[in-house]
Amino acid sequence: MRIFVVLIAALLALAFDSGFSGLFTLKSIGNVTPTVMPCVVVFVALFAPELTALMTVLILGVLVDLSPGYGHLTNGAYLIGPHALGYFVTGLFILKLRNIVFRRRILTIVVFAMGCVLVTGAVEAFILIIRGLMPWTPPITSNGFGAFLKLIGTSIYTGIVAVPIGWCLLSTIGVWRFHSPNGRRATWR
Repeated sequence: MRIFVVLIAALLALAFDSGFSGLFTLKSIGNVTPTVMPCVVVFVALFAPELTALMTVLILGVLVDLSPGYGHLTNGAYLIGPHALGYFVTGLFILKLRNIVFRRRILTIVVFAMGCVLVTGAVEAFILIIRGLMPWTPPITSNGFGAFLKLIGTSIYTGIVAVPIGWCLLSTIGVWRFHSPNGRRATWR
């Protein structure tokens, strides 16, 4: 896998998620905003070798946690972990399922990107709940059901955006230079 190509894709996805995604926010449905980074995470997890995929999705999660608007806490610090752990769990899940799905289908990328948003949201909620239980931090108070509905909306909207993004990623698969399997049992689906 070419690191330069992953870096360019990650920077483009971060630029979209940090800056341009506000243009696509649906304010009438509760400020639902699509994300592109889950598409890149899913694509890398589907095609890269296992260890490379896990390390790459973990690094992509750390980059998202350090990007403006994601891991920013009230005192100016950044919380590294929600997206990194969420993408890592998603990567593990995809690595277990990638031999039984059709990898080169846009529908696969769409479904896994939607699942990536849901898993990352669940991990982020878990981390914030655990953080709120610590005696030195104030407890988290928010509209839980509203946040859950926003997460579902974000997942669906990300799935819609994953169609053209997945098509672009699949059409450039030769540039990425993933390790192609060889042998009789190797199948690219």
